[in-house]
Amino acid sequence: MAKLRHIAFIVKNPKKLYDFYHHLFGLEQVRVSPNGSVHVIDGLFNLAFLQQTNSAAEVVNTHRADGHEVNQTQGINHYGFVVDNLESVLSRLDASVKRGRSPQNGRPAEMRIIDPWGNNFDLASKGFLGREERRLPGIRHVVVQSAAPDLAADFYKSALDLREVRRGADGTIVLSDGDVSLALTPDQAIGKSGIQYFGVHVPDWASTRARFRELGMELSAPGGAEAEVRVSDPEGNLFVLSEKGWQN
Repeated sequence: MAKLRHIAFIVKNPKKLYDFYHHLFGLEQVRVSPNGSVHVIDGLFNLAFLQQTNSAAEVVNTHRADGHEVNQTQGINHYGFVVDNLESVLSRLDASVKRGRSPQNGRPAEMRIIDPWGNNFDLASKGFLGREERRLPGIRHVVVQSAAPDLAADFYKSALDLREVRRGADGTIVLSDGDVSLALTPDQAIGKSGIQYFGVHVPDWASTRARFRELGMELSAPGGAEAEVRVSDPEGNLFVLSEKGWQN
């Protein structure tokens, strides 16, 4: 089974985002690239804050020739899975599914896949710099918009062996790798398709609210059936907090 372990952002200030997430959740810095991009982990899951560039470059297959992402729009850019055997996963994909080798410039990703709905995700057999260490706070939920959740769920179950755990009344289908859940939803929370937001499982509200207050932010009480609180980071990326976590 593949393991969902990575989200990458295009950001204006990688260090500012690292400081934000480190203060709130104790995420640790594990790599800084020559251009200032920063990788952090919670022990299990990797967040990559990729430095935005305004320079022009030739596009070669799924990436720019200089190693940067083709889409330099600020925000969440793609997600990634750790796999046991890269070639085994690739052999399951239809020939029409676009793919390309990732630039070997120190980033852990080995292969970029673009799913049939235009979502970009990476595959890495060597991992995304995490240690498979499960602790809280931790990123444990990822939400991706799809116009066809049924078909998307079939794709991810077939290609990556993700397990289906729940179907919602709104058409959302939740898959899991046992630690992190992937929700495929027809709804857009951020006004565009693709990855919408991620979820952080926190150990308790009291300590979490205290950390937010130290940054001058007031965290509202959880509400609704999901008992989640939505928050935006300093660059406007949406994430949610949950004390009970997500079904895996």
